[in-house]
Amino acid sequence: MLQKWITSIGLDIGTSTTKLIVSKLLIANQQNQFTLPGCQIIDRRVTYASSIYTTPMLNDVEIDVQRLTVLLEQEYKNAGISLDQVEAGAVIITGETARKQNAESIIHYLAEHAGDFVVATAGADLEGILAAKGSGAIERSAETNAVIANIDVGGGTANIALCQNGKVIETFTLHVGGRLIRLNSDGFVTYVSPYLTEFLKNNSLILREGEKAAFEKLSSICQLLAEETVNYVKVLNQNSSLLVSPHTRSSIHPETIMVSGGVGAMMEKQKPKTVKEVAIHGDVGPLLAYHFQSIEVSQAAETTRATVIGAGMQNTEVSGSTVYIGSKRLPLKNIPIIEIPVQQEEKWNPQLFQERARAACMQASTIFSAEDPPVAIALSHFPYCSYKMLQELAKIISAEFIACFKGAKCLVVLCEQDIAKALGQALAKQSKELEIICLDQIDFTHGDYIDLGLPVAGEAISVSVKTLAFSS
Repeated sequence: MLQKWITSIGLDIGTSTTKLIVSKLLIANQQNQFTLPGCQIIDRRVTYASSIYTTPMLNDVEIDVQRLTVLLEQEYKNAGISLDQVEAGAVIITGETARKQNAESIIHYLAEHAGDFVVATAGADLEGILAAKGSGAIERSAETNAVIANIDVGGGTANIALCQNGKVIETFTLHVGGRLIRLNSDGFVTYVSPYLTEFLKNNSLILREGEKAAFEKLSSICQLLAEETVNYVKVLNQNSSLLVSPHTRSSIHPETIMVSGGVGAMMEKQKPKTVKEVAIHGDVGPLLAYHFQSIEVSQAAETTRATVIGAGMQNTEVSGSTVYIGSKRLPLKNIPIIEIPVQQEEKWNPQLFQERARAACMQASTIFSAEDPPVAIALSHFPYCSYKMLQELAKIISAEFIACFKGAKCLVVLCEQDIAKALGQALAKQSKELEIICLDQIDFTHGDYIDLGLPVAGEAISVSVKTLAFSS
C-alpha cells in the first residue's frame, strides 16, 4: 500500500464571513497493475487556520472575485504554501452568496490555479448539514444513539439540523443571527433586518434605524430570538414567524442541543454589560451568544469553522462494463450522491421503497442547487433482482425523480450490482424526455460527490467519487 501526504485547502465563503483552512492529508493508495488508484484518507491534520474575514462583495449577492483572490494569495503566503502545492480541496459557498455566477467565478479561478476541487453552492439545508458534520453533532449522534440538534448561528440565519444514528433526519432555518441588528460604536442602530419586523411587532417591540439603542431593549430582543429558536427546536412551538421557508416541524424531540457558528464561538465569553460592549463587532452577536448560553444549550466542539471543509478527496475507479449511457453530456462534474436502500425488509416491498425514494428525493430537492443532473441516485442494499422487480424499480425511481426535479433532463443512477444496462433500459422506457446514465460496480457513500468521465474501455467510463473530509 502506497502512502502519501498531500496539501488540501478548505474555503467557506458565506454572506458575512470567509474562512480558509489548510490541511495535510495522509492518503493510502491501494493500487496495483490491474486497477486505477483507490484512495482513502487515513489521517488528517490542520496545519493553518486563517483569520475570519468579511466576505468581499460587489453587491448584495455577488462576490468580488478579484479582492477574494488577493485575500487568498495573502493567506497562502501566511500559511507558507504555494498554489502549485495544493492537490485537493473544497469550496463551500453559502448564504446569499450561493448563486450560480459566484460558483462559476470561483471554479474558474481554482481551475487556473490549483488542484481538483469540490465546489458546492449550499442552500440553507445543506449548510445546516455541513455544519452538523463539522461541529461534531453527526458523529456524537452515532456514538450515543441520541437525537442531537445542531444550531449553526451566523450573521443572518440559524441553520438547524437534527441528527440521529450518524445521519441528518431533519433540517430547517430561522432568521436568527448576529448581524440582523447592526450598531455603530456610539450605540446607534444602523440596520434592522426586515425579517425581524413581524417578530418584533408580535412581541410589542420597536427598533428603528437611527435610534440610540437601549441595552435593556437589545437584551430583550436577543433573549426572545434565542428562546424562539430553542423552543422551535424542542417542538414547544409548532410555528415561527422567523422561518426562512415553510416547514412542518416533526414531533422528534432532541436530547441534546449544540450551537456552532460565529455566535456559538462567543458563548464562552462574559455577558456584555453595556451597548458599547455589545457593539464590539458592529452587531448584536455577543449579546445573542450570551442568551443562547443562558438557556442551557451547549457549545459545539467546533464553532466558527464548523462548515469549513478539510478536503475534497478523490477515489478514482472504472465503472462496470455493462453500463447504460443515454446521454451526450459526459463528462460531468460535482454531482451530489443520495443513497436510497432498495430492500431493508426480508422481501421486496415496492411501497416501502417508494416511500424511501420520495423522502430522499424531496430532501435532496431542498438541499442541492438546481443544476442538471441535480443528484446521482445511488441504490444500496440490492438483493437478487427479478424482471418484475426491475420494472417496478424503474417506474418508482423515474416517477419520484420527475416529481421532485421537474426541470431536470438527465437522471444518473448508480448501482452496487452488475445490472446497470438492464435498469438503464427500463428507466429509458419510463420517460422519453429524460436522458439516462446508469452505472454499476460503484463504491459510494451518501453525501459524496461524483465526477463522470468519458469511456475508457469499451462502454466502461472513468468515475471519481469525491469525499468531503472535515478537520478533526
